[in-house]
Amino acid sequence: MKTLAEEGAADLDKKEQCLDEYQNIAKTVGKLDWQIKNNVAKIGKLDSLIELRTKEKQDTIEKIAETNKYIKELVAERKEENEAYLQAKKDDEDAVALLEKAKAVMAKFYEKNDVKMGPIQGSVKGALIEKDAPVFKRSEDDAPDATLSSHGNNKGASKVILSLFSYIIEDLYDELSNEKASEAKSQEEFEAEKATAEKLVADLTEKKVTLTGIIAKRNEDKVEENKDMKENNKDRDDELAYKGKITPDCDWILKAFDQRADARAAEADGLTTAKEFLAGKSSLLQKSKGKFEDSTLPSLRFLGIH
Repeated sequence: MKTLAEEGAADLDKKEQCLDEYQNIAKTVGKLDWQIKNNVAKIGKLDSLIELRTKEKQDTIEKIAETNKYIKELVAERKEENEAYLQAKKDDEDAVALLEKAKAVMAKFYEKNDVKMGPIQGSVKGALIEKDAPVFKRSEDDAPDATLSSHGNNKGASKVILSLFSYIIEDLYDELSNEKASEAKSQEEFEAEKATAEKLVADLTEKKVTLTGIIAKRNEDKVEENKDMKENNKDRDDELAYKGKITPDCDWILKAFDQRADARAAEADGLTTAKEFLAGKSSLLQKSKGKFEDSTLPSLRFLGIH
């Protein structure tokens, strides 16, 4: 009876242990499945973010290259414009110097020959040229007289020429002044445009650095997430492996528990009946005073014990 009780307690402990183990395994595997699902979702999200930021970084790099190319072209264009300005300035200055020299030589010639011409009105430009122009006695279509005359006879024409020199020189100085102002304005616009483009490059470069850091961080997060998912899968595999290890015994005890309990109960009932029967029949043995009588044997009915 004690053995049957111990066996029943052992079966019950084994059954409860198996049920607890199955429940814990199911709970743990369910939790790990949920964690693995989250791992997969996070990795997918990280992949999308990495792809997005990588494309954004590539676009930024292309914009930096385009802006640098624009700056290079802008500088080259400004250099070409400046070189053209310097050349034009030199040409005008050379022309002024040559005209000033020619004017001075002619004025000196008439001064040396005591030709009185009056003040040279260069600043009036075209007006005085018309006023002081020589009067042709012949038709304008006639060929000019090539006969040389005295110095004084050409003083009117000489004054016109000197005035023309002054006009051209003055016009060249105006041109130099206008070109200088235009060059200064072009340089100012160039510097402002170049500064804007360089600021854009700086901002884009900073953005590229930021995106590089973000991508690196996302890749680190992805590595950690994959590592966590790997551990979760390992834990899940371990749980399922443990379940596979205990399944044969546990499934057997869970299936046979009721049958074994019924068998023990039947066995216990039989033992109890036998014990009671033997207790009731012990008096027959005592009456024989220790002597065995064959006549009492049939009345014991051992075959009747269940």
